[in-house]
Amino acid sequence: MSTNASTVASGWLVRARGAAAVTGAVAACVAASYVLVDEPWMATGVVVGGTILCLLILRPKLILGLMLALGPFDLSFMTGGFKALLPGLGGLDMNGIRLIGVVAGLGALALVERDMVRHALGRYGRWYVVFLTFAAATLLYTPARVEGLRLLFKLAYPFMLFVAVLAMVRTREELERLTDWTLWGAIAIALVLNPIYVLAGGYEVDLAGRVRVHGVGAHENPFSFYLLVVTLISFTRYSVRGQLRYLALCGVFGVWMALTLTRITLLAGMAGLTGAALYAALIARNYRAVTAAGIIGGALATVLVPVALERSLGYIPTASELWRLLTDPVAFWESVNWQGRQIIWPVLFRMFLASPIVGNGLGASTVFLIETFQGAMGGVIHNEYLRLLIDTGIVGATLFAIAVLSWLTGVLRAGRNDDPLAREFAMPAFAAIVAWVFIAATDNAFDYYAPFTQYIGFLCAGALAAASLAQVEARET
Repeated sequence: MSTNASTVASGWLVRARGAAAVTGAVAACVAASYVLVDEPWMATGVVVGGTILCLLILRPKLILGLMLALGPFDLSFMTGGFKALLPGLGGLDMNGIRLIGVVAGLGALALVERDMVRHALGRYGRWYVVFLTFAAATLLYTPARVEGLRLLFKLAYPFMLFVAVLAMVRTREELERLTDWTLWGAIAIALVLNPIYVLAGGYEVDLAGRVRVHGVGAHENPFSFYLLVVTLISFTRYSVRGQLRYLALCGVFGVWMALTLTRITLLAGMAGLTGAALYAALIARNYRAVTAAGIIGGALATVLVPVALERSLGYIPTASELWRLLTDPVAFWESVNWQGRQIIWPVLFRMFLASPIVGNGLGASTVFLIETFQGAMGGVIHNEYLRLLIDTGIVGATLFAIAVLSWLTGVLRAGRNDDPLAREFAMPAFAAIVAWVFIAATDNAFDYYAPFTQYIGFLCAGALAAASLAQVEARET
């Protein structure tokens, strides 16, 4: 493209973005004026959501950094509390408005940013696009269209962030800056906000008298998953750069992680750290990282294994008793306290068998669960494999698996690059995906798009972007 043509295209892009932003701002103000008197919380949501939408079009990297920094921070206070808006449609709050605003804003941005479309349909994005297209098609026959639409946005969130990072980040400095946003946000939460929140009553005492901390409005489970991701990011920066401050951050995040007393985070954390150690040893040849992973994993295991055993079995078994349980899967299954999961999973599996190929439609698993157990088990089945199978069938679950495996393949390929920045993203991306495999088995990770899955999309995109930038620099030199 000639310089003149490039300038014209750039000017058109700026005008298109500006027009879209102004239109969005005017629409938000008009909508707010209608609801301001009778619905002040709704007006706040409209204005803030409209602002996110407009800024995504005008300053997308700023909003991406802000979303990564906010992480698990609960924004529902801005709209009157958890799902306080539109109760007739299942409830909405500022967290949901943020979800809609980010996905819709990045979707609108793709209309004028051809690189976003190119990456979405490229080698590492096309399978996720096929999956989302199929998942959206299931809304035509789902018994829970609103719930299904919520889930579709949650599934799209990490992918849209993945595509946006690949398309928007042009330099190594911008990639590092997004990681800095993530870590500075985590530092603010861990050292300032969460101590205040816990002192104000942000914790619970379980039936056994154990204190479990929450995270700035978030339940202990998603908060612990968030802490696991930022621990993996900090651990990788230490292993690559050798700066002790990142190892100290691992200690800070690890303490909060231990205080959540979350069993699945222990298993996922051990798996993720093992994955990071294997990556460091086999691909990066970084044995300092192997040692650091052993220290962090050992510290977490020392604190959490006794708690996990007591919460799971009701007592702390001896080594011989534990070995006997582990070598007898039936006895182990019957001994573990699954908190009702062992009741709902077999029942809901029959729902999958009713439509095994294309599923019952997004959101159907939630409807089946509520109708079958009259709301006694909550609204999610705490198993994303079963949730995907019920909602989207074998077709949808297979497409999603292929999409994630394509990300994983790209991450491992990028990690073989000698570039340190590529490895700073590839190692935590690989480890986070390994952890996700375990978290999805007993929890509803798709719902944790802000504290967890957005970082997987970001790290995978960062690894691919860093490797691409390194190749460009190598050709230029």
